[in-house]
Amino acid sequence: MFKQILKPINKSLMMACVLPVLVACQGSHLEIMPDLSDETLLTEHLSVEQMHQDIDALLKGALERHPNLGKYTQVSDLKSYTQTLKSQITKPLMRTEFYKIVGQLSHKFNDGHAFLIWPYQEYNLLKEQGAKPFPFEVFINSQQELYIQNDYQSGIEGVVAESKILSINGISTKDLVLDMQKYTGGESQLLREKVVAARFPVNLWAVYGFIDEFKLEIEVEGKIKTLQITQDQDWQKTETVISGKTKQEHYFKELEDGVALLYLEHFDIKPSEFEDFVDDSFEQIKTLNIHSLIIDIRNNPGGNTDTVAYLSRYLANKPFRLVSALQEKLNKDNRGWFNYKGEEGEIVDTDWDEWETPMNDDVRFTGNVYLLTGSISYSAAIVFATTLKDNDFATLVGQPTQGFANQSGQGNLFNLPHSELRAYITTRLLVRPSGELTQQGVQPHYEIEPGNSITQNMNDKTIAATLELIRKKTAK
Repeated sequence: MFKQILKPINKSLMMACVLPVLVACQGSHLEIMPDLSDETLLTEHLSVEQMHQDIDALLKGALERHPNLGKYTQVSDLKSYTQTLKSQITKPLMRTEFYKIVGQLSHKFNDGHAFLIWPYQEYNLLKEQGAKPFPFEVFINSQQELYIQNDYQSGIEGVVAESKILSINGISTKDLVLDMQKYTGGESQLLREKVVAARFPVNLWAVYGFIDEFKLEIEVEGKIKTLQITQDQDWQKTETVISGKTKQEHYFKELEDGVALLYLEHFDIKPSEFEDFVDDSFEQIKTLNIHSLIIDIRNNPGGNTDTVAYLSRYLANKPFRLVSALQEKLNKDNRGWFNYKGEEGEIVDTDWDEWETPMNDDVRFTGNVYLLTGSISYSAAIVFATTLKDNDFATLVGQPTQGFANQSGQGNLFNLPHSELRAYITTRLLVRPSGELTQQGVQPHYEIEPGNSITQNMNDKTIAATLELIRKKTAK
């Protein structure tokens, strides 16, 4: 998902790896999913020359818009790869077939905010006609193994959470994941796999054409069985909690006397809804006399940074900024009326002058904050991590992020000229509050061997290590 950085129209730095609805935006370069100019594109074939020109247009559009593409990838390798893709096109193809070739350029950008969007018009039309995409939410572990996220039921047929999927329609899931990550953006394969899991049904269709019928080979408690999914089935999540696993995407819970956990699966949530959750959580924190708060963003791929700002205000003891500066590359779409910002291709540096204020003393948290980061904490989650670290609002524990501490954002969108496949390319780089420009992930104060950020229990290595830090600090 992704959102925009809109200034001065909208002050938020909205970003993410997974596509939410974009609102209150103006201009075709900010519209995520416009209609086709001609619906015959849904059924016509593109010529070889047209597709070659579209591949060139995608690379050209990325180079024109991205403020520093060479920071993320070798541009010479990118140019070579476009030639490789063009060599694979030897006959006329439909848009959906063409996407399976040109879409692979996304992973070569090596930036979670630069990629080609799947053929959403065809996908939406199929669903309107009654087609059913893959029915299960999934997660992928560090070994590229695929698991069903929740318990599901269809009639008398059921499947339990954490069932391992070995293959789908005869293709091993390791091969599926490796292939599908090529169609997503991200600074590492692990980050791209996170995006694959987040929008698995549409990726499965866009890359393989799988829809309606799925033959799964799954492993449950060491036993392998086949699960046949058909269009007439109606798979629904069930509410059963398996092995202590928490199903909520955002939740607060007390871990032990004086210590609590705030778990944030993502920041892709309506600000008003998130504010209600945060307000309620901090009321509980006061009632329970919590002195140490652990905030877990190890699974968080980002979202709306208005939510980041609001939560940070509860943890702040001084005015603060989410970023210190912006670097923006100007193009024909964002240079402003009569080029008032500057000329195309120019990089404009702007200090960020919007300061956030702490909550009132009677409600803000004055205890110790521990932020758990992981390799797949990304986008707005990285903005949150740098905000807390650079302003000394929290102690960071866990793993360095694989996404850069200075994130990209404010994507422009454009169509490839013949296929009208739509690309999203970032135009800004955000400089962290400290102003540090080193190209690396967010480094925690205490680096801990990766824990199990799915269960969040006492056996979780990262949480256990954080609790030990808290006990030592409390003892002093």
